[in-house]
Amino acid sequence: MSTIVVRANRSWVASALPPILFFVGPLITSMVPRLTPLVLALLGLALIVAALCRGANWRVLIEPNPALAACLAFAAYVFVNALWAADLGNALGKAGTLLGVIVMAFAASSAVTHLDEKQLRRAALGFVAGAGLGALYLLFELLTGGAITRAAMNFITVLKPDSAKHLDIAKGKVTKLSLAEFNQNAAVLMLHFWPGLLVLGMLAGVARRVALIALFFLALAVPIAISLHESSQVALVGSLLVLLLAWKWRGPVIKGLAVFWCLCFVLVIPLDFLAYKAGLHLAPWLPSSARARVIIWEYTAELTLEHPWLGVGVGSTAALRDQQKRLSPAEQPEGFVFHRSTGQHAHDVFLQSWYELGVVGAILLALAGVLVVLRIGVLPFVVQPFAAASFAAFACIAAFAWGMWQSWFMCAVGLVPLYLRMTAAAVDGSLTESQSTGSLPSDRRQPIATQ
Repeated sequence: MSTIVVRANRSWVASALPPILFFVGPLITSMVPRLTPLVLALLGLALIVAALCRGANWRVLIEPNPALAACLAFAAYVFVNALWAADLGNALGKAGTLLGVIVMAFAASSAVTHLDEKQLRRAALGFVAGAGLGALYLLFELLTGGAITRAAMNFITVLKPDSAKHLDIAKGKVTKLSLAEFNQNAAVLMLHFWPGLLVLGMLAGVARRVALIALFFLALAVPIAISLHESSQVALVGSLLVLLLAWKWRGPVIKGLAVFWCLCFVLVIPLDFLAYKAGLHLAPWLPSSARARVIIWEYTAELTLEHPWLGVGVGSTAALRDQQKRLSPAEQPEGFVFHRSTGQHAHDVFLQSWYELGVVGAILLALAGVLVVLRIGVLPFVVQPFAAASFAAFACIAAFAWGMWQSWFMCAVGLVPLYLRMTAAAVDGSLTESQSTGSLPSDRRQPIATQ
């Protein structure tokens, strides 16, 4: 009897659980971005277990390739770099999270290909449904000033905030919530954008396909556009441009993305000095958040030149800033919207890698990014423009927004290859002529989501 139960459980994990998690994953992460580590762990493990239950060799799941080797080399250096960080325990934790995300992203992406055609169709539709519902949730919260979030904070003790950042509290109740509280949600939504549109592009029926693509586009683009997260808005415009260019010139655009990724590391420090010298931190036509970033970038760039080769250590930015504050408060000249300091982090992955990891870390991260971009070329032909757009969206967000060691952000980025590989596997199993033409399937071809 116990053997039958175990086999039934294995069968359920192998067949039903992955499609369910492809629906729940984007929905939950759109609503509560800080749960992305849990979602990545659950979805990744479900895919790996499903592949093993289908007879896959575990060695195949960690398929040796240059991109994986480069990412692991970067993770290894991060562990070494942690030895001279301001907080060794915190630095080792960040390095461990990075390694876990890399291994899970590559292994689970390989495991996706072991799902059968029926599972892939369900997973594809589930992903679109989850991402769409998550977008509607964010739109409601933005239009109502965070009504659901405020209610949850007021009625669930564990969710009560420890500080009054981004909110107003009166008589122990949250009365007002800044829309900046939903910036993480907007960033996660942007990472769901292109995989979802790719799935809908493979549906049967031209009229239905066009209608659903337009609906999904608006469902995600509108909350991103009305949010306060300018980085996601830049990512939306920039990635759309990349998609249009890659649709016509796939190879050159993919290579161009690799070159652009490297140039971001080469030019970030000179551009930070140039922006500050041009007085952009005082420009009244720029949003205050952008002016503050110019100040943070310039000051961080100055400190980077003091430790150019190996950096100050993983995750040391905030700790070193606090140490400096205790010695002497940071100055804030007249007209500055932010005092001259590094901030909690650099708000730029490229600059943060230079400051904390030095030349060695910047080179290793640049190499890892290049090899990841070039792997886009092994995806089905029609998938490549969407994958290129997804990478462009990530690069835009990374250049202006979050710290590179924030666990939710690392895991949100780690989920993107799973979503893309899932849609690529679904497309690869249903395309015939479109693989050579690069066009979306016509009504006469077998769709991925109608059987």
